[in-house]
Amino acid sequence: MSAVLKPSKPAFSGEILDADGHMYMTPDVLEDITRETGVGPNLDFYKEHYKSEEFRKNREVNRDQLWSVKGLGALGGYDAGERVEALDLMGIRKQLLFPNTGGIEMRAHTEAALAVCSRYNDYAIDFTRRTGGRAVAVCQINMQEPGWAIREVERVIKLGAKCVTLACNAPPGGVSPSHSKWDPFWARLQEANVPATLHLGSSGLISSRQNGDFMFPEWAWGESETLRNKPAFRAGGEEAISPYFMLVAHVGPEVFLQTMIMGKVFDRFPRLRFGIIELSAAWVGPAVERMDLWSEFMNKVGVKYDTKPSETMRRNVRVTPFWHENLPQIVERYGLEECWVFSTDYPHLEGSRDPIGKFSAHLAKIGKAGYDRKFFVDNVKLLFPEA
Repeated sequence: MSAVLKPSKPAFSGEILDADGHMYMTPDVLEDITRETGVGPNLDFYKEHYKSEEFRKNREVNRDQLWSVKGLGALGGYDAGERVEALDLMGIRKQLLFPNTGGIEMRAHTEAALAVCSRYNDYAIDFTRRTGGRAVAVCQINMQEPGWAIREVERVIKLGAKCVTLACNAPPGGVSPSHSKWDPFWARLQEANVPATLHLGSSGLISSRQNGDFMFPEWAWGESETLRNKPAFRAGGEEAISPYFMLVAHVGPEVFLQTMIMGKVFDRFPRLRFGIIELSAAWVGPAVERMDLWSEFMNKVGVKYDTKPSETMRRNVRVTPFWHENLPQIVERYGLEECWVFSTDYPHLEGSRDPIGKFSAHLAKIGKAGYDRKFFVDNVKLLFPEA
């Protein structure tokens, strides 16, 4: 194993809000919850890894090597009590958790997918409760049938859901998310102060391709010998990130976000909270610039926008940059200082062994007094209303 790193802790340790963590489920729990749909090839990986010597060793050292041990064996990877302990060691007050199901249950248009979605949501709400609300396991809402989606979001809110995540691999219910048939859905989230998010995999995953699931842009664009990538047998190795996938993973979320903003969803629901999670940040500024340009043009030809899209972004939307992106350059070029928020991606491999330190180094280069606190704490509060 690589050299052990201790967590970097800024002056406001204990107040940090983390917009992207992950909740593993043990193979038996995962298999039971997803029994109608499955999770693709990753289930076999989890089963094999769960019985491996590496998993046993990781469980022995995961406290001392908190940032080095990744995957199922990480501290709090699948155990609610241990996750609270891990957050304390990191200096993190609250964290959003996204699941390791592969997400077909929120993308596929089948009764089986709806059954799995509801069963997972019950598990997520119970996991959140067992952490005392410190780790917020997001609920998944399948939007293929508006009636079902509205009923499910009302159900999980009553049960205590604090955040939901959505799919964008296809137009929800066959229409834009800004269509009036979705207004009751957005109204319920606004009323309950429950943020909606799009996360890596919302538009499909190359690594969990199965019947009844599809990706936007479709898988075939990445179907070549040079663009494939096979999972490695190691902790966290189920995440096969191909050279193609990360270049297009934001396309579905960008379309979804732009149709919401240009379709005036946030004008009708000005307190609606929205997150773009683990989908990179470099594309956001140009997308917002295009929306500002075209909203100004539309104002001249009779379609009025009372609020500039860039203002809507700052008020309603939060985005997690990757630690390896040039955050100082992004802020210098596009501003949108309120939008950028911290994430660890713990316990996934690509989150790095020192996300707090790496982002702190970026923030020091930005040179805006107090911006480190905004990035780690204040901006992120939009996604944690109770904070």
